[in-house]
Amino acid sequence: MNIKSKNIQTDLILPQNYTSSTNSRQNDKLVLMLKMVSSYSIFLFIILILFVHMYMSDTKNARSQYQWQVKSALMSNVELFEKDLDIMEAYCRQLLQDSRIRKLARADKVDNQLFDLGIALATTMATDVYPQALLPMSEFFCYFPNSEFVLGPGIFIEEGRYYDWVKDYSEEEHETFVEALTSPSSYYHFIPMNAFRPFSSKNFYMYIIDMNDLYYMDVDVVACFIWEEEKLSSLFGCLETESPYRYLSICTERSDSILSLHTSESENFDKLIADDQLDEMKGFLQTQKMSMDVHTSANTGFTYYYSYPSYDATTNNAPPQILYATVFVAALVGGLMIIFMLSKRNIRPIIELDQKLQVTEQEKSNLQEEKSHLEEVMDSQRPIIFNSYVRLFLRGMIASPEEASYAKEFLGLTDENYIYNGLYIVAYNSANEYQSCSNEFISLEECSQIVLDTLKQYMGDPLYCFSPSDRVYALIVVGKPDDEQDLIIKTNEAVIKLHDYLLDTYGIWLFAGIGKNTNDIINVWESYQQAMEAVNYTSKNYIFFPYEFIKKDSSAFYYPTELSTKLIHFITTGNTSQVLELFNLLHQENIEERSLPINMVQFLLSDIRNTLLKARFALPQNISAETIKSLDETFSQHVSFKLCEDIALRLCELFTTKTEDSDLISTIEKYIHDNYTDPSMGLNKISDEFQISESYFSHLFKEKKGVNFSTYLENMRLSEASRLIRETDVSLNELYLSVGYNNANTFRRAFKKVYGVTPSAMRDG
Repeated sequence: MNIKSKNIQTDLILPQNYTSSTNSRQNDKLVLMLKMVSSYSIFLFIILILFVHMYMSDTKNARSQYQWQVKSALMSNVELFEKDLDIMEAYCRQLLQDSRIRKLARADKVDNQLFDLGIALATTMATDVYPQALLPMSEFFCYFPNSEFVLGPGIFIEEGRYYDWVKDYSEEEHETFVEALTSPSSYYHFIPMNAFRPFSSKNFYMYIIDMNDLYYMDVDVVACFIWEEEKLSSLFGCLETESPYRYLSICTERSDSILSLHTSESENFDKLIADDQLDEMKGFLQTQKMSMDVHTSANTGFTYYYSYPSYDATTNNAPPQILYATVFVAALVGGLMIIFMLSKRNIRPIIELDQKLQVTEQEKSNLQEEKSHLEEVMDSQRPIIFNSYVRLFLRGMIASPEEASYAKEFLGLTDENYIYNGLYIVAYNSANEYQSCSNEFISLEECSQIVLDTLKQYMGDPLYCFSPSDRVYALIVVGKPDDEQDLIIKTNEAVIKLHDYLLDTYGIWLFAGIGKNTNDIINVWESYQQAMEAVNYTSKNYIFFPYEFIKKDSSAFYYPTELSTKLIHFITTGNTSQVLELFNLLHQENIEERSLPINMVQFLLSDIRNTLLKARFALPQNISAETIKSLDETFSQHVSFKLCEDIALRLCELFTTKTEDSDLISTIEKYIHDNYTDPSMGLNKISDEFQISESYFSHLFKEKKGVNFSTYLENMRLSEASRLIRETDVSLNELYLSVGYNNANTFRRAFKKVYGVTPSAMRDG
């Protein structure tokens, strides 16, 4: 208002011609501004049209890419599924090669001799890990219609007793069960078992194979594979969505459905497919933000009908939408700003000054907000990072000493004298089963929070804990040096108090297993693995079970899948110390604590060798062909525990760089130079000091230095002895002690062998 008033007053006192000239210039400027505004507006409009076109084109391409990815994923799932079908048939063919099963198939009744034959065959099947290793199945058995006997791993029994006694299936559906096993229409189909197992918490399917189709002679026997629905569904990625309209149906070339996986909301889709009403089914799914597609396998001719989330229901289109929306808004805002600046060109200095002030204030405000936001994010992420490091330690996923040092500092475990152990706890909310109190229902989330809060109360805070799955809690138990003997006992007392409190207050039962103590947190994964084994031995009367109390079974070797995964991880990260630690654990568990028969030892070594082969095929491509050939020749040698350990260490070496090897040898060389006077210096001392195997060190030292370690050490000692003889007056009777020998005769022989004269002759000369 003040500016306008001054202008008005000025106009009143200026000459009239000046006022006219000023108005003319203002009109010219206004016309020019309008032209420029029009030009930039047209340019801005063209840019915005191009952006819209690019967005529509990118969205179309993204939609096609999404559908192609879904189709490709299903094709990959189909290949795995049909491979499992081939594996089942291959296993059946393998069984038919055994004359005992053909003999049982021809028998109308089972006498004592055939019964013994069946028991022997069942024992053989129990030791065969082929189907369990390759198939995600839950159970397998064979049914002999002639004798009405059932044969399975460790089981040879009459069908009726198998149904009633062993499986405890529903009595009302006994005939249906037998009919499914004997009816050809049931063969090669996945038959739901809900009727047989009405009280099971999981759903199962029967897949029956007529073994008579697989042999050139008549063999009256059928093979039945039991599949858990959850594992069967996990084979197909399209069923992993959270939509209530998940659906998959597999039909043969004759439109005969062999498998249908669906939710209760999509159970009527089978009828739509049977009535060839696919368009109606697709239209309905579109209203539920789902899509439906069909795939025919080139290998088997099976047709797969499946549903999956539509493109619009996923977040795959969010990035391009956000990108183009941002660019569109930026272009629009930028264009308007340019037009606005041009239209206000006469007062640009004021506008620029004001804008600079506003920008400065906004940047200051943004910096304050960003700082506050970063602090909030760091505070909110700290528990997640804390739990992540606990999980990495317990699962043995720490890749380097530097990472371990940082994680220990973050967790506050920098004291090198701490004692560690792994504790594995399983919680059950079962108040109605174990006590008479009528507690209200506790949800899974509430139960988890209650257990975590109580763990902090009884196990201490901070709580080194993470939850591998629902109702399961894995903890790192930390003790002081004087707690080494009593750490497990103290943990037992804490768990008992914790259990009693939760049971009395909330009706929650706890079962806990604990491993062995370790002095290094990097090796706490061993205790965690042992704790998971120990919890399987808990019961209502023994809720806490230490791993040391487990009686080792000599009929089965110890090599769980988790250790195989850890071994590959340790090898590919070049973690030599952890590889040695893992092999020490395997040797202790299988050789020292179990008296395994020779065939079990062979199975164990075969499994370890297979794990090493996986690591071998993951080697970097820059490894020389000669090195690979030498390694492969090592694999072809007779398998032994020592050979497997050497191969693992050799793989570790190939996964690490030459610089790291050179640094290691340089460090060891310096250690030898500083301690060569120690009579105990040898391969075993180097192995213990640097946590590497003797064979690996010997190989590496010869490769880097060109001589054997023993020769190198002897030359160093004799060279120093020669120097002492020439430059000092050290007593020859004590000379051998000064250079690390503990026997004078051995020293004199070695000295004469190298220098050609005795020590006394060298001094006299």
